[in-house]
Amino acid sequence: MRTGRTLGIAGVGLIGASIGLRAAAFGYEVHGWDPSSDHLACALERGAIAVAEPDVAALGRTCETLVIAAPLDATLALLAAYAVVPPCAGLVIDVASVKIPVARVGAALACFVATHPMAGSDRSGPSAASAELFVDRVWTYDANASGPLADRACAFIAEMGARPVAIASDEHDRVVALTSHLPQVLAVVLGARLGARQGDAYVDALCGSGMASMLRLGGSAWTVWRAILEANGSAVAQEVRGVADVLLAVAGDLEAQRSGALAELFAASAAAVVRLRANEALAEHVELAKPVSDER
Repeated sequence: MRTGRTLGIAGVGLIGASIGLRAAAFGYEVHGWDPSSDHLACALERGAIAVAEPDVAALGRTCETLVIAAPLDATLALLAAYAVVPPCAGLVIDVASVKIPVARVGAALACFVATHPMAGSDRSGPSAASAELFVDRVWTYDANASGPLADRACAFIAEMGARPVAIASDEHDRVVALTSHLPQVLAVVLGARLGARQGDAYVDALCGSGMASMLRLGGSAWTVWRAILEANGSAVAQEVRGVADVLLAVAGDLEAQRSGALAELFAASAAAVVRLRANEALAEHVELAKPVSDER
């Protein structure tokens, strides 16, 4: 039986299934599609979707709001397909972490808004999904979206428990190169460095919680990150070179025992951490807009 509000989710991995769990709690009838039958079965079992659609065309015919929750290259392919056979949805959004190519391809859909929830996990798949994943998290949307369409996107984002933030696609990609993509690269580099030394005596035994926390992102799948790093490669490369310059300077300071320079670096880092934690604490106390929807 129809609830009066139908949501389609193309891709029911961690993000898609988390959206489905949250939407179901808000009374949506959630339809889903995924190329993995295992993902579909798990999403159905967990209640993240109520109906599994056989293909993306069928999904597009069933929903009033459509979320494309797929890796970047798959997102681009789905947007191109929906440009040829438009879905019935009055709002289509994506959740990819690079926005310039998405906004370019999505421009062929009049109802599309490029978005990105700043939430995730080192785990993957619908088994790791949570209805609370987006609560108090920033969820960006394209600042160039039309007024009514932007309002509808913001209403949906608010229902997910997140805080909508308007940002242009090029600015988004420049910033996440530092805040999201660089941490992934650094974790992978550290993990590879550790792996190269694991044959040394005591290395494994002397890895403590500090190494474990630094490597939280180190096990992320290359199949997910390949397209992201290719699409945003120039901006990420700039951030990597910046860190490399600092590391080389630190190496020189260590060898020369220039403790003053190192103390300044520690102080700058501590100040940045304090500011970030203060911002997170403030966000937890921000009263979110009451979730609304055009279909309510």
